[in-house]
Amino acid sequence: MSTTAPGLVDRAMALMEVGRYEQAEETLGRHLALEPDDSRAWERLAVCRFEAGDWQGALRAADESLRADPEQADAHLRRSDALRTAGMAYDAVDAAREGVRMLPQEPIPRVVLSKALRLLPGGEGVGEAYEAALEAIRLSPELVSAHFALYMAAYSMGRTDICEQAMRHVLTFDPGNGDARNNLAALAAERPHSDLYEALGDISAALAADPNSSYAHHNLRFITGKLMRRACWPALACFVIAIFTMIVTDTSEPGHNLPPAMPLPARLAGIAAMAAVWTGCLLRVRYKIPAPLRGFVTQLPRRSVPLRAIALGAAWCTLISILLLTVRLDPQWLFGVFNISALGGLGACMAFAARTKRGNARR
Repeated sequence: MSTTAPGLVDRAMALMEVGRYEQAEETLGRHLALEPDDSRAWERLAVCRFEAGDWQGALRAADESLRADPEQADAHLRRSDALRTAGMAYDAVDAAREGVRMLPQEPIPRVVLSKALRLLPGGEGVGEAYEAALEAIRLSPELVSAHFALYMAAYSMGRTDICEQAMRHVLTFDPGNGDARNNLAALAAERPHSDLYEALGDISAALAADPNSSYAHHNLRFITGKLMRRACWPALACFVIAIFTMIVTDTSEPGHNLPPAMPLPARLAGIAAMAAVWTGCLLRVRYKIPAPLRGFVTQLPRRSVPLRAIALGAAWCTLISILLLTVRLDPQWLFGVFNISALGGLGACMAFAARTKRGNARR
């Protein structure tokens, strides 16, 4: 380890602590031009390149660190991270195991090993990844990355109960952790009958911690879409109200194949019932959605074609339901056209709802 230019290394470390990896890489480069055998500086350079998305550059820097000092355990971990991200899972596992061998009582190498094992083909390493994460937690119960490694391993095993337990444990000692909130929201969104409004509360907390989180925005779009799909049901309720009103209050002569004839009070009562259905639904949604997210939720259909189709289908079904009670349906075939049109709008709404699929986003 060189002692001729410690100022450059210290400066680079300080830059890395505040996330300025590009400047840190430039500083380390100047230092390494003078001291090419500084193993620790090469290892730190590997971190900078990894954060910049340069996996091959990170791997080369880690190899240079090991060339200068084969016992540099952190360099093996940097190699594992780079190899894992590049899709070389088996090599990543081997590098992580070497880090664990050198630092058997440190939790970080086991976290890195867990991440690499989880990506082995066919899920062959998932069980060991889970055990490695548990061991890392045993060594350091409040290490956030260890709980996230457990989360990912448990998710690969289908144990979402353990996933939720891991994230809630993180929040006991790190209440402001946005990624934990985001993962809890993702888990809630995947459950068939979960409380989506509670999930939105977690997303709101995640965005408060990191407003630019792509994971939080992804899950927010999905949860909002899932809420939008529920617009099918008040639209269907309006159609049922219209048909029920026409059947119950029909005053046309039986046996003459005439369109339904309804007195004005019955028409107004049907329309009032439809208004009550939508008003109740909209007020409930507005009340339960966190205030910071209301603007995003209301604007999302304008930016998403499937959600726009869902909204338009529900609106069309509701409009036709109103017209069924207000327009004179004569001749008889017009009544059938209106019914088919309403059901068509509702069908399109449900079809686009079924097409909106989720791509998991979690850390």
